[in-house]
Amino acid sequence: MEVKKCERGEEEILGMLAASTTPRGEVEEMLIAISPRKDCRLKISMPPLTVETDEELLVASFDGSATIKKKGGSFSAVIWKLPEWTIVASESRYVHDLTVNEAEYNGLLLCFELLADLDRGRVILCGDSSLVIRQMRGEIDCKAPGPQLLRHKALEKLQSWPSHEFLHMKREWNQSAYRLASTALQSEKGRTVVAEEDRQDLMTLNRLDELLKPKQDGHLARVTAIARSARRIRHEPEVIQEEILQRIRIQRIVQAQDEER
Repeated sequence: MEVKKCERGEEEILGMLAASTTPRGEVEEMLIAISPRKDCRLKISMPPLTVETDEELLVASFDGSATIKKKGGSFSAVIWKLPEWTIVASESRYVHDLTVNEAEYNGLLLCFELLADLDRGRVILCGDSSLVIRQMRGEIDCKAPGPQLLRHKALEKLQSWPSHEFLHMKREWNQSAYRLASTALQSEKGRTVVAEEDRQDLMTLNRLDELLKPKQDGHLARVTAIARSARRIRHEPEVIQEEILQRIRIQRIVQAQDEER
């Protein structure tokens, strides 16, 4: 008789018994039949964030990147002022010995650094790192020592911004911050964007305004068509039924969230 220690509990014992008493050709089907069912992952779709019409607030977008080849990482932050969607500050940095998650957290910390001298009103913090956003929301644990320390620093900074929200989105909507971070990674040096032409380029890449839509009163919503030229020329608004507009927006965001999982 062969004695074997079972380490995974009842399901392993059942598996061994099934394997010893079942013909070889039917073992796989039998193991599937007795294997414990895993709970389906609960998918929570966050409703799209909205802002008041002509509301004055700040939006901070960040990004981080790192590669083993370069033995370093870069991160960036862009501070937007609404309702104009103008850039208040934008900067990128390069640091040696950074992981991707550490770079993302450093991008978030850079946001707080650029926000330090601004009015403490409402701020929306946007990033394409699902891990960082969910950890900052407290939805998942942060166990790695490096990111854990950076998260603690970010939570301390967050205390000075009582009216805050986090928004996770796909990278295609975070192109302004992504451009800064990727350029810094390639050149292995960061920069502060001060030239108006460079800021206009970042504004052209910006798609956050597609996610943060003004709340609308009544049954109709006015939507401004956007021409993505170098100067972001805006045309006269069109009138679209609010119900249709809301459905399109929610479907796009839910689809993007599902693709990130």
